[in-house]
Amino acid sequence: MHHQPSGESIWGNINTCMEIALDIYMIIAEDENGIEHHGVMARKSTAEKNLSPKAVSMAEQDGEWLCYDENTKDIPMYEVLQRRVAACKKIESAALKEMAEIKRDGKLSLTDYFGECLPPTQTQHGPVADMLYIRNGIYFTQDGNEMQFAVHEAVADNYMSAMAAEFGRRQGDYLFYDLATCAVALNELKNVFDEADALIVSEDSLYATLQKHFPAYTSVYNEMMQEEYQIPDVDGPTELFLQVQLEAVMSAGDKSQPAHEAEHSESDFNEEVGYEI
Repeated sequence: MHHQPSGESIWGNINTCMEIALDIYMIIAEDENGIEHHGVMARKSTAEKNLSPKAVSMAEQDGEWLCYDENTKDIPMYEVLQRRVAACKKIESAALKEMAEIKRDGKLSLTDYFGECLPPTQTQHGPVADMLYIRNGIYFTQDGNEMQFAVHEAVADNYMSAMAAEFGRRQGDYLFYDLATCAVALNELKNVFDEADALIVSEDSLYATLQKHFPAYTSVYNEMMQEEYQIPDVDGPTELFLQVQLEAVMSAGDKSQPAHEAEHSESDFNEEVGYEI
């Protein structure tokens, strides 16, 4: 156990000793003429670990102590404060990260305080030209290129597997899935949100799409889930699990055409999805 300096010092008898850091003390000592001296004493073994070599070299050694007189005492003080600032920055960084996570997740569960997730404004192809709100953090979007299913990262992190999230293309705070790939996201979100489940017009088509086009995901998902929740092996049409896919095929007059090959105009976006704003 370490003890603070007491008794005689190189400046005289120690009257006041105040610890300013581990094994580093502010000293007030009185010499034989009654003159007070202010200095800093640092235990050598600790100082060599916590102070810079330059700071250690500028002390006067007295046994197991390094002594800094009135002219040099600001050197260890400066480095002690420097270490405290660095520690505070680490604490601040960790606190800010935790605050950001609380705020992000709070937009799902504490919306009265944090508000809802902001809607997506940009896809990989350009600005969002039109969108349909499904629920907080989940949208259908339309840009100049295609219709996509957008899932906020907070929704994905809290309610979807990491593998399902990997199928999305990240842009800003959202993961974007094309109309075929959104089968992966909907397979997991339908078990959590009624609004997501209501989007699926054919579970057989959803499961057939997953089995035929996403076999690796299907295999991993089924290994993780109990038998009653696994993706069944069904014989059904693929990419016809959304109303928009059915309507695209019907309008093309060819039921064998995959829904994601049909073109969609912004004017009939909401009608194609099968919802009204």
